[in-house]
Amino acid sequence: MNPNAKRLVLTGLVLLLPAPFVVELTVTRAAPPLRRKAIARPRSGQQVGDLFRNNCARCHGADGRGDTPLGHTYKTPDFTDPEWWQKHSNITTSASLVSIVSHGKGGMPAFGKKLSHAEIRRLVGYVRRFKNQKPSN
Repeated sequence: MNPNAKRLVLTGLVLLLPAPFVVELTVTRAAPPLRRKAIARPRSGQQVGDLFRNNCARCHGADGRGDTPLGHTYKTPDFTDPEWWQKHSNITTSASLVSIVSHGKGGMPAFGKKLSHAEIRRLVGYVRRFKNQKPSN
């Protein structure tokens, strides 16, 4: 082996020997681990009810009847009225209601940026339960 080749091999070894230590230091000190943001997830019907009261009841009423000042202003439907559900069957599927809550419709604001998709789905399930209640007379 010629002297230049030996020098090149030795230089390479000298440069490569500390490489694992440098890599380890770089990896362990590069950035702190990412922390996942905790997501509040309702675990019971009561918590979904709170979600409804905090976001929907101002217009739709806590009982889903729409008998509130804003409900009257915006002609909010009575979710306990089976005739309303039947007459509006084209927009009362779960997918349609999720879309309406997410994007808004008429006087109803969009909640897609305020609430998660999972929260909106839970709200739709909560609203659909109103149709099994007795309508007001």
